[in-house]
Amino acid sequence: MKGLLLMLYSLALTGTGTDPIVSGSFPWKADATIFKGKGAILAYHELKGNSMKPGDMKFYKADRMERFFIVKKGPVEVILGNKKYSVDKGSVIFLLPGDKLAFGTDGKNDVEFYEMVYSSIQKPDSARGREAGGSFVMNWNDMVFKPHDKGGVRQLFDRKTVMFNRFDIHITTLNPGFKSHEPHTHQNEEIILMLDGNAEMTVNTEKVRCKSGDAVYVASMVPHNLINTGKTPATYFAIQWN
Repeated sequence: MKGLLLMLYSLALTGTGTDPIVSGSFPWKADATIFKGKGAILAYHELKGNSMKPGDMKFYKADRMERFFIVKKGPVEVILGNKKYSVDKGSVIFLLPGDKLAFGTDGKNDVEFYEMVYSSIQKPDSARGREAGGSFVMNWNDMVFKPHDKGGVRQLFDRKTVMFNRFDIHITTLNPGFKSHEPHTHQNEEIILMLDGNAEMTVNTEKVRCKSGDAVYVASMVPHNLINTGKTPATYFAIQWN
């Protein structure tokens, strides 16, 4: 009975016929789905591209799904709860189910941002998400950059959510000619999202070129690594969950 209820819950969220997401590179698409499907942990997983013209506003309420946003082009005004934020490229916003969020422009510039919408195969745990800290905004200018011999890293967070036992995001800056690491595998699925620069990723046995704006999805236990093939630093989000 418990298994049947879980299956019905997943179908209610996703509908039938949702295919697994295939590892590979996906280009930026404004006001469209970049990729959509299911994974090992998520019954429904969609990455969208959104754009706004000066004077536009967008409103979100995460009902049964979590949402995670990354600003691709700013600045953008964000209202979360009773607080207003002005954030720019690279900033992130995390929205737990039930919370409300508004995006607005500064009235002068176009805005672009990624929106990740997802629900877990396992039953969501609202208490776990709230106890871990709730919804939040992280301004790029407040992120701590730690340099190293290949470039540097910004560790954003490693926390529990309503949908995840663990949600881990960091931003790597890789200098020209350097590789992230030798090809490796891990249990967690991963998204590499290119904020700036040009790179080549090994994904399984394929060589995938990726440029600013592209997203690369890596399924569980698929070998992968990244090398900066450009003449300027490459900066990218590494997003993992379990």
